[in-house]
Amino acid sequence: MNSAMKLIVPVLVTCVVAATGLSLTYSLTAPKIAEQDRLAEERSLKAVLPEADAFGCIEDTAVIEQAQAVADPVQIIDMFQATEGGKPIGWAVKVSSRGYGGPMIVVVGLDTSGSTTGVSILSMNETPGLGTKVQTEPWFLEQFIGLPGGYTDGDVRALDAISGSTRSSNGIRNAVAAAGRVYAEILFEMEGVSE
Repeated sequence: MNSAMKLIVPVLVTCVVAATGLSLTYSLTAPKIAEQDRLAEERSLKAVLPEADAFGCIEDTAVIEQAQAVADPVQIIDMFQATEGGKPIGWAVKVSSRGYGGPMIVVVGLDTSGSTTGVSILSMNETPGLGTKVQTEPWFLEQFIGLPGGYTDGDVRALDAISGSTRSSNGIRNAVAAAGRVYAEILFEMEGVSE
């Protein structure tokens, strides 16, 4: 019994010290990480709707649930109404779409007519040099800009994918298609209320 305790006590002490160290590290870094995430989101929002001077997050859970049903299988994370000088100029839809390496967090900008104004990738874990081409090849994201209001999944599917990055390309295409469906079925109706 004594020899067992000699093995257990050092392991227990090591675990307690490691857990305490991780806890302290987390408590010190969590606010900084949250601030970095907020700034990254702000940059993505401005990238897809550069004219906007403010973004109001939609908090209505019923609207978010409706949007989720429309966007499925893409997950809605947040929806924002973009304004310039207090006047609505569009929407930003932040979604999680499945790529090859897991979830891709994508922000899609839409003007008041439902036309896409931009697509920004907030985070992804795609294969470097292959799946990451969806972000490093400028033409790929630019091809989504200007899809007209009322665009369909078929319109998005007709756009080019990156050779060798089909699943990553489809992750972005699914995100853009979902944002278009959300606008057509949810945000379009809210537009009249907010103006």
